[in-house]
Amino acid sequence: SVQNLAGKAVVSTQSTGINQEGAVKAEYKENLMRVSNITFVKFNKDTMVVPRESEWFGFYKPGQAKELMTLQESEIWTEDKLGLKEMAKTEGRLSFLSIDADHLQVPAKFLD
Repeated sequence: SVQNLAGKAVVSTQSTGINQEGAVKAEYKENLMRVSNITFVKFNKDTMVVPRESEWFGFYKPGQAKELMTLQESEIWTEDKLGLKEMAKTEGRLSFLSIDADHLQVPAKFLD
């Protein structure tokens, strides 16, 4: 889902729909391309999301649950299923931040 956190677009990658698992839905890409910028936030001490890298659209390589691949190695990126690769071509439209905190524990100073 896409949420607004202090005026910034924040995308939850825990949705099979937005991850484009199964049938590709063109409207997801169209809608995301309308957003001026997206920030993905990874919580480095997250005890809920496994693997933590999925907060940046990374995940396990197919067929196992040990070795990870990044967003840039995934079909979501290489086939540009969501338009993220296209967005990354324009500086400031796609950001990746990390916070040394547990799941969704955003320090107030981070929002300033």
